[in-house]
Amino acid sequence: MRIICLENNFISLKLFPDLGAKIASIFYKPQSFEVLFRTTEYKLPKYGDPFENYDTSGIDEMFPNVDKGKYPFEEYFGEILPDHGELWSIPWNCYKKNNNIHCEVISPKFNYIFKRTIHLEKNKIFLAYSVKNLSNNIFRGFWTFHGLIAIDENSEIILNVKKVINVHKSKFLGNVENICSYPEYNNYRLNKFLPKSSKNTEKFYLIDKVTSAGLTLNNNKLLYTIEFPEVPYLGIWKNECGFKNQFNCALEPSNGFYDSLEIAKKYQKFLTFQPFEEKKWNFRIILNNWTIQKS
Repeated sequence: MRIICLENNFISLKLFPDLGAKIASIFYKPQSFEVLFRTTEYKLPKYGDPFENYDTSGIDEMFPNVDKGKYPFEEYFGEILPDHGELWSIPWNCYKKNNNIHCEVISPKFNYIFKRTIHLEKNKIFLAYSVKNLSNNIFRGFWTFHGLIAIDENSEIILNVKKVINVHKSKFLGNVENICSYPEYNNYRLNKFLPKSSKNTEKFYLIDKVTSAGLTLNNNKLLYTIEFPEVPYLGIWKNECGFKNQFNCALEPSNGFYDSLEIAKKYQKFLTFQPFEEKKWNFRIILNNWTIQKS
């Protein structure tokens, strides 16, 4: 597959235009460390394929949904929303210009154009997004950043909140939509990671609005921080080898709550695009050397 690269003295970034403009690598040069969870095999999916049948690695853009379902509003009522959205499984138009990577794709079904521009400045990655409705119909949906990060058993989630909502049935966090204290609930540490032998997964969303979150990597020598001041919600996926025997974590800002458009409709938390309306937002990734904070 084609690869487009962006590089400076701190970061080397690589993406695959034909695989949903997936960011396949973020390499932090000061520590010679690959930030993203990676795989050794990539293959091209077909539109609507199950997400788990493919590489489940790197950074994909989820829009206009995450969980497979049906469009629940009158304008496209009953249309199938593919697993993990439309965009990860189709080729994008991507090109490099003036030290930026410009990426765009038009929906095969819902008549919108999704754009993303990537820019590097020292140890920071800037991502600018826009979605424009190209039709006379209202369109509704939400974006979720799906970035799988290469954690280890010493990694820690850096987050200042007190409660989260569980969205994935769990032996530790209970039933779906159970409210759990953070960072600890029933002697389970939500901000830490169980050993790989645990074969566990967790998914929860924050209840309160935050504008940033962090994750320590490379045995606590590197801090991965995301900043998303214009995006209202944050989900966290922890995969302790419970899914596909992979060990990774995703901090997932979203402008919908949560995962399926049907649930987002229930909570009335999604984006509404009027005919020909365009919405924009920005997102940042910051990589810093880190010294573990002793408590």
